[in-house]
Amino acid sequence: MFPLFVLITFLFFVLFLLIIMKIFRIPIIIIILLSAMFFASYAKKKPRLLSDEELKGQEVYFSVEEALLNKRSAYILNLDRQRLKSLPDKLNKLTRLQVVYLRNNQLSTVDLQVFRLPNLQRLYLQGNQIEALPGEIGNLQELVELNLIGNKLKTLPGQIGDCHKLQIIKLGENQLESIPDGIGKLTKLKKLDLFSNHLKCLPESFGQLTQLRELDLDWNQLEGLPDSFGNLRQMEVLKLERNKLKRLPESFSNLTKISMVKLNDNTLEGLPQGFGNLSLLKELDLNHNRLTQLPASIGEMDALISLDVSKNRLAGLPPELSRLTNLESLNARENRIAKIEGDVVNLPELRQLDLSINKITLFNPNTNLLGNLELLDLEMNKLTKIGINFRDLKHLRTLNLSRNNFSGLSENITLATNLEELYMEDNSLETMSKRIDRLKKLQVLDLSSNKFLLIPLSIGNIESLRELNVSRNLFYSWHVKQIRDKIRVRSLIL
Repeated sequence: MFPLFVLITFLFFVLFLLIIMKIFRIPIIIIILLSAMFFASYAKKKPRLLSDEELKGQEVYFSVEEALLNKRSAYILNLDRQRLKSLPDKLNKLTRLQVVYLRNNQLSTVDLQVFRLPNLQRLYLQGNQIEALPGEIGNLQELVELNLIGNKLKTLPGQIGDCHKLQIIKLGENQLESIPDGIGKLTKLKKLDLFSNHLKCLPESFGQLTQLRELDLDWNQLEGLPDSFGNLRQMEVLKLERNKLKRLPESFSNLTKISMVKLNDNTLEGLPQGFGNLSLLKELDLNHNRLTQLPASIGEMDALISLDVSKNRLAGLPPELSRLTNLESLNARENRIAKIEGDVVNLPELRQLDLSINKITLFNPNTNLLGNLELLDLEMNKLTKIGINFRDLKHLRTLNLSRNNFSGLSENITLATNLEELYMEDNSLETMSKRIDRLKKLQVLDLSSNKFLLIPLSIGNIESLRELNVSRNLFYSWHVKQIRDKIRVRSLIL
């Protein structure tokens, strides 16, 4: 049955022909032939595409046979988890299909029937054993989303670039070793997942994906990025974790809309000088690289909340870090930092500062802005003293000074009146202030592996203390009994 608007159009068409026939005396047979051609052209017209909203109200069919009985309303076909090794016959007869689910089957190839579905917009093939895609995929001119996560693809056909409407491609957990140049034709692509493949490089045409917003290249073998990478100016989320990147192209600094980037576990030896142009970035993970310094422009990244530069080869932190007034977490553990002074970490929003496992001999930073600092970790350095005013650290909860070279515990520490955990394990401590009981909120105190003969029994006045570790010291035997009698805590480790 033809829609009303088609019949009305046809009546106007016939009326027009009758007028023409009367004027030019055209035989009636011509009108019949033209009318037949009108209906034939409509009958061959591709079915109308439903919007995403319209699709929500459509029935989902779970077999081709069932869908064939309802061809005119079969828009969604779900054949998930049916142990299919091949596709049912006559699938290509369902010309109105817009969404096809074939997830978690046993398909090793994709039947050409799929590529004869003129309205197909979303194709889900994840969790199969597909080793190759045929070039006929380029026939899917309406395709918007393609999901092939968890297959065995080693290559992609260049014809994938003919699917001009593609916006989402998910190809993670395959065995891809390269990406065809044709991918550059996908100028509407917004999200591309290529995580956990074997990619060593990207084609120069990759830079033509100018609408790309999310890109996941985690767990590949990329050694570099093409210079055209900087053309991806709409990029917001970029994942490059666990690759072999030695450098980033200078054009990387053009990605000014990025709000999150993961570059940890690579072999980066430096960053572009203009790296600070990424001014919308909130989280920056550079953990486990080979960086020897950070560019001065990093101070321009004023939206940064979390910065992780741990497990690198940094000899110091640039003074420009002091301009990161929104930074809440700074992790620079396991580097080669020798000193911290001035305003480099004097940041008003800083809550966590980890500088453990470095070579710090001088720690004398300005602290007047560090009122929000909650955790300070300086474990495993070469400190003999700590030159900061603990009165400024009004919210300090955890202080870790273990595995340094302290011989005494400064009374200055007792000014950190909100301190809850204090770790001084494995130093050379012989004395400490009797005013330790000023730390009214202290819950954990670790003084193990030092050189104490005596510790102040005023520790017992700290009512909040629940754990005290003073093992592996040189206490007088009579003092051990005093400790047991005078210092009552839930967990006492002697």
